[in-house]
Amino acid sequence: MKNIDLRSDTITQPTDEMIEAIVNAHNAGRFGDDVIGEDEVVNELQEKAAKILGKEAALLVTSGTQGNLISLFAQTRRGDEIVVEDRSHTFMFEAGAMASIGGLYPKPVKGERGYILPETLKSVISPDDAHYAKTSMVVIENTHNYAGGAVIRPEQVKALAAMAHDHGLKVHCDGARLFNAAIALDIPAKKLIEDVDSVQICLSKGLSAPVGSIIAGTKEFIYESHRTRKKLGGGMRQAGIIAAPGIVALEKMVDRLKDDHENAKMLYNKIKDIPNLVIEEPETNILFLGLQNLSISQMKLSEELAKENIKVYGGYGVRTRIVLNRMVDRDDIERISLALERLLK
Repeated sequence: MKNIDLRSDTITQPTDEMIEAIVNAHNAGRFGDDVIGEDEVVNELQEKAAKILGKEAALLVTSGTQGNLISLFAQTRRGDEIVVEDRSHTFMFEAGAMASIGGLYPKPVKGERGYILPETLKSVISPDDAHYAKTSMVVIENTHNYAGGAVIRPEQVKALAAMAHDHGLKVHCDGARLFNAAIALDIPAKKLIEDVDSVQICLSKGLSAPVGSIIAGTKEFIYESHRTRKKLGGGMRQAGIIAAPGIVALEKMVDRLKDDHENAKMLYNKIKDIPNLVIEEPETNILFLGLQNLSISQMKLSEELAKENIKVYGGYGVRTRIVLNRMVDRDDIERISLALERLLK
């Protein structure tokens, strides 16, 4: 029986074309030392990413977490205050690194489906007074994982960024799944980040590359980010072995995200009428199953699903997260829905 892994879209395997791209780049002698800017494949990826994202320059980093940290550290000073949504990845799932490594003070605020309202931001900016940390940045997460893969619209980004910039704040977008938002809205990804100062996109989630993320912004920001990446141990040598699959990810894997969104909606329609299940219709590829009104615990559900070779993560309290990805097809949706109907009823 096939293993169905719904824990995350990070479990996606590289495509054959990605492996071939590594071999072809190697055979062509295109790998070099990226620390001194001599890996041709990395340079190609960075130039391509910057163009797609509508930014002046881009930089390859090892992970989304590292990309977010670099973006924060390169644009702030130790002791500064960063406004984050209270369920955001930068606040909840990055091991407290902005504080422990960067000396930055996170100020979590409640958003609406992951979005910090401009008036909320205005109300929490600290006074320009020696008693307070200086508020210097706000972070947008798009799509927002914990809000169920919720999409932050361009007009929302513009409004929040305008408020931030009016008060001298930088705006960073944690766009680990930015292309999911773009596909859901049928717009270019760059339209979602026109007004932000920096952005991080993940190549190794739904885009299926094995490793790596990209940060992008102004040339000045990327220049400083090189230094910050080095500080964090992110300087790489023949990093074209990572960049080659990343190029394929950007060129070939964005449009297919629509399949994951359709599969998420198909699963939702099959299980939405299960009595007492709390569930919202997905906008992208993430579903959260609320079990608070059911007799089965989240951990027990994950254990029972594992017996049927269906994997979901524990650790979301009374909610079970399901992430549709390239490794899950339409036939799998039928298996998943039947298992959930049986266990949840």
